[in-house]
Amino acid sequence: MRIFGGISLLLLLLLHPATLWAKDRLIIMAGQSNMMGRGKTFHLPANYKNTPKNIAFFYQGRPHKLAEFAFFGPEVAFAHEVARAFPQDRIILVKQAATGSSIKQWQPDGALYRGLLRQIGFATDTYPATVDAVLWMQGESDARSQAQEANQYGSRLEHLVQRFRIDLAAPHSLFLVGQINPEHPAFLMTNNVRQQQQRIQQQVPNTVLISTDGLGKMADRIHYDAQGQLQLGKRFAQAYIKRAKS
Repeated sequence: MRIFGGISLLLLLLLHPATLWAKDRLIIMAGQSNMMGRGKTFHLPANYKNTPKNIAFFYQGRPHKLAEFAFFGPEVAFAHEVARAFPQDRIILVKQAATGSSIKQWQPDGALYRGLLRQIGFATDTYPATVDAVLWMQGESDARSQAQEANQYGSRLEHLVQRFRIDLAAPHSLFLVGQINPEHPAFLMTNNVRQQQQRIQQQVPNTVLISTDGLGKMADRIHYDAQGQLQLGKRFAQAYIKRAKS
């Protein structure tokens, strides 16, 4: 009976290989409106409108399919690229973004930070895993603030990274920072914030700056359009894959 039971189990595993994953990769996506995304889903190529079998996407506290809403962010292209790069692994994406939010609002113990931890908890209740990487696309709001506030961007982001790694027991997690580039006269502190983002890469271990230069934008010259969001997702993915395979 034991032999028969073992054979039955083996057949079951062979018939349903998708239930077995070599590794769970928990990846967090957070920030403001360019992480939330304003790319129109009907502009997506057909092959991006499905969800790869090894992707689990959590948004607003629940699992969803990719491209399920009217608008999308960098998660669509990122998910497809990473799913292809690691076909034997399950990729668990958790997205939390707040339009117009400043780095001050994302500081530890604030509502946005606590909300992000809750969102991660919803995912890890289903898929227990340690955070592998964080994708961060935020800073445009700080580029519109007064110099005194904008000048604190770097120290606040560094504190956020350090606290995040502590609270999630993920000291070696990768932190990918999308560099802001709004092209609007109201964003007077853009260069200041960009320079601080560059310094984060130099000063904080396991951080990588992602260039957003040249990405397609909407008419407001602030938010990325559908093609811009696809390229942003690919740039995040390329950086993640390079580090994960090194």
